[in-house]
Amino acid sequence: MISPDTPPGTEVICIDASAGPYGTGGLAPGEIYTVRRIETALEKRYAVLLDELPPVEVCMPPWGMVTIGFELKRFRYLDIPETLTELLGQKKASPECV
Repeated sequence: MISPDTPPGTEVICIDASAGPYGTGGLAPGEIYTVRRIETALEKRYAVLLDELPPVEVCMPPWGMVTIGFELKRFRYLDIPETLTELLGQKKASPECV
């Protein structure tokens, strides 16, 4: 599960794309998504909004129109192997190496 303190721009992977009260919202298991923001939701919970999927708005009396996000437990952080992280810090290969 991701944290409520996850900053915008963080890439996360979907681990639970099961349908909730409003359907799946377009989630696909194993897909990588980018956190747009995490908001406080009803009942002292948190919801994540994603760059790749448009937010769903529904009418919920007595609050009126509310934006529906995804539960944090549906995602985990994208683990990048240390060897790939090291490659990101290296200089570009010269043409004769290719």
